[in-house]
Amino acid sequence: MAARVPSVCKAFEVVKPLTKHTATVIFLHGLGDSGKGWLGIINELKEQLPHVKWLLPNAPSRSITANLGFVMPGWFDLPSWDLQDKNEDRAGMLESARTIDQHIQDEVDTGIPPGRVVVGGFSQGGAMSLLTALTARGEDGVASGKEGWKLGGVAILSGWMLLQDEFAKMVSPHLTTTPVLMCHGTTDNVVPYILGQKTAKMLTNQFNMPALESLTLSMQVPRSGYSSEEDKMGTAGLSFRSYRSSGHDACERTQEDLKEFLKRVLPQ
Repeated sequence: MAARVPSVCKAFEVVKPLTKHTATVIFLHGLGDSGKGWLGIINELKEQLPHVKWLLPNAPSRSITANLGFVMPGWFDLPSWDLQDKNEDRAGMLESARTIDQHIQDEVDTGIPPGRVVVGGFSQGGAMSLLTALTARGEDGVASGKEGWKLGGVAILSGWMLLQDEFAKMVSPHLTTTPVLMCHGTTDNVVPYILGQKTAKMLTNQFNMPALESLTLSMQVPRSGYSSEEDKMGTAGLSFRSYRSSGHDACERTQEDLKEFLKRVLPQ
């Protein structure tokens, strides 16, 4: 794997809560992006989550093999654009997971219980949120990352499962009792939709996470609001939501579903 190049950006962006701080969302950006790149969306969401602090870590800059070695922010190296390539940057993934562990522990040290913390992310960040929040990594973890975090929830936008061949050995004891939201566009050509589907099936079929819902939705928010069949989102288990004709982005409905999920798992 290509060597990591020291990052020159600051470690994270923070969006402060509008009222008393009682919950935290740690949200991880995708390859080549930064925490600042998500400030526009977060500023739209924060009005209905006034008690939530948003922590937006910046990935270190590193040489990305799949991108001809060009240096860009990334949570881990990619040997190729085939995200099912078994030649994964395990060291980089676990290093980033430890960094996220420390961010969670820092929130706990300020008085926010783990159950009031949600870890989420987009693309590479979504993949890292799944790995960090739903595994017990022993000596490769920090704080409760060693035995598995018991978090308020996990939000995986256009993400996928890393280290699939090892995942069974690392499954967190809290995996089946953690609320998880997965969102994926059906025409995503960066993280293929089929990879999101495969991840959802592995979580429910192989690792026994309760399958709450698997819905294919429009990219737009319905005027009628949420239907009765969507009541389970935010409870323990997996809500897998697909968006027709949506590509590798956070469409309007994805943002609305993320907001609703967070309101349910981190109530005021």
